[in-house]
Amino acid sequence: MPSTLLALAKDEGIKLEWWSFTPPLEAVYWSTPNLPPIIGLSYLLKQSSRAYFRCILAEEIGHHFTTSCNALPQTLFHYRNRVKVSSAEFKALKWAALYLLPLDNLLHSLKHGASKKRELAKEFNVTEKIVDFRLNLLDLKIQDKKQIIYS
Repeated sequence: MPSTLLALAKDEGIKLEWWSFTPPLEAVYWSTPNLPPIIGLSYLLKQSSRAYFRCILAEEIGHHFTTSCNALPQTLFHYRNRVKVSSAEFKALKWAALYLLPLDNLLHSLKHGASKKRELAKEFNVTEKIVDFRLNLLDLKIQDKKQIIYS
């Protein structure tokens, strides 16, 4: 397990618990007044790669810093509710991508030869999916993005 993420969760008073989720659900963040926030993690994540687990945990911690999940709608039948959930998920994923691939470190890697998503994923111990997401965030200068060869 990624120690810096675990330390961050502990520092923020977030409890981590392992639960039996039905796929495709892998993790959930929940907070409510007067109780510590909780991240529930699927037991199946114990069998996943360390990089994948890091990305899932970082996104759930991202919810702690970016959204109030207990304010999310309980039903997705209405368009406005789906938009609210999508916005919350985007914010949490953005937080995770920025945390796991900080701009200075990412630019350093790009300037020193890492030019493929799989190379960056290996270097930062994350998935290629989060590398791709990170490369599309606006804080990365367009000239730096041109160096990347998608594979």
